[in-house]
Amino acid sequence: MSKIRDFLRSGFARPDEPRGSNYIVLRHSPDWLSFDPESSRAFCVKSGFPETLIIDFMAVWDAAVAVDFRQFRLRLKEIAQQTLLRVEGGRIIGDAAFRTLALAGEVPPDALVVFIDDDDWLAPHLFTRLRELAAADAGVDGFKWGPVRLGRDFNLTMDADTAFALHPTLTLRPIDRIYTNNYAVSDAALGRLGIDAVCEAFSALTQFESGRFAPDTVAQYLSCTIRHPTSATVASFLLGSEDFRRDPRADIGRWSEGVMSVPLPVDLAWMDAPRQQLAALLADAARSR
Repeated sequence: MSKIRDFLRSGFARPDEPRGSNYIVLRHSPDWLSFDPESSRAFCVKSGFPETLIIDFMAVWDAAVAVDFRQFRLRLKEIAQQTLLRVEGGRIIGDAAFRTLALAGEVPPDALVVFIDDDDWLAPHLFTRLRELAAADAGVDGFKWGPVRLGRDFNLTMDADTAFALHPTLTLRPIDRIYTNNYAVSDAALGRLGIDAVCEAFSALTQFESGRFAPDTVAQYLSCTIRHPTSATVASFLLGSEDFRRDPRADIGRWSEGVMSVPLPVDLAWMDAPRQQLAALLADAARSR
């Protein structure tokens, strides 16, 4: 565990990992152990959530759950980082460090850049597949591929308690748009559009819908978004759930069981180990204090 934490603090891939020109850029990833909830106010406002969403949610969570909010987020990040370490030829770097490289013109001309959040999972063969396709189309803007979603779909209803009663699911999202972790940007597109236009998923989607960013489509599922209870999107629903407020641990326990309830397709076998780790983390959080 200490080795993983040392790696997380370094912000880069291990020295013995292949470097190449394949970047995995972690967006705004805090040091979760020292996370100050007051610092979340600007993020919440920018994202369209109530300003005190994270502050309020942490108070409810930490009063009832066996694994406190900071530890839970750190362990989610560690699970995700283990998937990133297995990505062949990938270099992991924080968004601030990558921005410095980009502004200095030090991103190689053959680069492919994947922007993700610190709880996202990537398939180990992601860059192997993308490089095969890039070799056949040197002028490509980048790529988009299939994103998996693991967890409850709160978009099915605006009623929080009804949504919360849904079992977690494994969803293969359509490969029709830009999501949070299903796109890679070429150096050419990065230079043309600028990092601010493609770093955040919403901005990249805007570029995609306008036709300014035209990634090729890869008909495979190569990344996974985790709908876990401490994400801001989910927290906004849970705070409105009477069931959650009454007994957070009971609902988190059902969440743990649901994560493992759907069989993985053969081509998603790379998700097996992190999914088991996620279920174990949720079970830890649900235990009696």
